[in-house]
Amino acid sequence: MLGHWMKRLLFGGGVTVTVSLSCLAPGAAGASTSATPVTKQDTASTKAFIASAARYDISETKRIPAIVANENAYVTKVSSGCSRALTGASTHASTKQAVALLKFGTELGATLEIDALQPLRGVTDRIGKLQAHLRFSDPVLQWEVHSYAAATSAYLALRPPDVCADARALAASHYTKLTPEGDAFLQDVSAVLSPASLPSSALLPQMRAYAPAAVAQALKRLPALQRRFDKPLALNNHLRALVRSVFGTTGDRSTTVRRLKGR
Repeated sequence: MLGHWMKRLLFGGGVTVTVSLSCLAPGAAGASTSATPVTKQDTASTKAFIASAARYDISETKRIPAIVANENAYVTKVSSGCSRALTGASTHASTKQAVALLKFGTELGATLEIDALQPLRGVTDRIGKLQAHLRFSDPVLQWEVHSYAAATSAYLALRPPDVCADARALAASHYTKLTPEGDAFLQDVSAVLSPASLPSSALLPQMRAYAPAAVAQALKRLPALQRRFDKPLALNNHLRALVRSVFGTTGDRSTTVRRLKGR
């Protein structure tokens, strides 16, 4: 559900700000359903999961205007609060500086997304509670579904730090340290990002035996619904605007990436 943009951002695509995250990713895409007999509860839970995932995606799309408004407001707030705060960051940083700059880039992306997606908090919590009560014969699948539901709500419940305070702390430490609040936030992000980033459709192959027709239809419908939500948000564009402002870059993408990577 959530965090999928941040995961793409961290692990490929957009402005690359990769850091090592100590999170355990659910093995949904490659795991197989255990050979236990299919029960009525398996089938009912599969159909309920599909219906709730579709309902969530549709609810996301309805909230696009509010989310985009939050994005614009956040970019304005940060740009006015700490414009060019990191303009002195070297493009040939030491390893320690490069790690700190990468951490700040991750913080910047996560705070942008969490702040922007607050209009989804209510529906996320409701869907999460519903999915947390689903039961499957396969204990691994049940754990993955429940982890997915809990992580999505937990991700949006995180309290982002003051990124401008972190930018100033980073500059004051010669680009080697964030604030303790910034470091704690990144630890929390690392704990929930991977399961929160997992698309609902990634869990469906394990449910195929429980409701073949419903799963086949959902594997076509759910990714299309998610794309309808993702495309108008332009979160990458907003992140680039934030990076250009805080780092004082001219907008050239290669310069921005070098700043964040420290080379």
